[in-house]
Amino acid sequence: MHHLVEPVLVEPVAPVLVRNILEHPGDFPWRMQAIGLLGLRLDDRREYRLHVWDPESLVDDPPVHDHPYDFTSLVIAGALVNTRYEEAPKGIEQKGMEYARHRYRPGDEPGRRTDTVRLVARAATLSAGERYSQSARELHSSGQVPGTVTLIRCGPFEDRELTVCLAPGAPWVTGESRPATAAEVRRITGAALDIFPARGPESSHGGNAATGSVGP
Repeated sequence: MHHLVEPVLVEPVAPVLVRNILEHPGDFPWRMQAIGLLGLRLDDRREYRLHVWDPESLVDDPPVHDHPYDFTSLVIAGALVNTRYEEAPKGIEQKGMEYARHRYRPGDEPGRRTDTVRLVARAATLSAGERYSQSARELHSSGQVPGTVTLIRCGPFEDRELTVCLAPGAPWVTGESRPATAAEVRRITGAALDIFPARGPESSHGGNAATGSVGP
């Protein structure tokens, strides 16, 4: 895989880079996840990733989950609600909401073990140009406006057990990705372009001039 940009240049030119990718989506190896996420890695070091969100493809509520790395998410277009969760303190469990908590090693979802936990939530709304950061072990869920685009910067991978919390009785939602279909790529990137900020005159000369290396 070729670098789409050098990491030091990603954030200053993010809107230009992202628009160029969205306007030529068929040139890239997109992956799809069941949570309604169309994703694209931007560098060989697996540090930067582009996410385009399709929440309407997720039937149930977004799963509460943690990650195998710390990360920062920059909203490029659209808006999202990021909700953080903590286990309800002893003595006030009734103030939390009960979830089925699934814990498993990456690559072994069938071997997950399940118990129950009560969680309390704290939500924040973010719009284009805003960002949030999460530690690897911090539980969260994310709900987006259709077509929302985020740029993720991931920290080092942590080889450890992961957690997913679902409403009691809710079906399992896999975290594994698969190659996106051409139809999915066209539909989801099209929705993103519909809400993308207008291209300014300074970016009209295209991605290769702006970043030096957009494209596979």
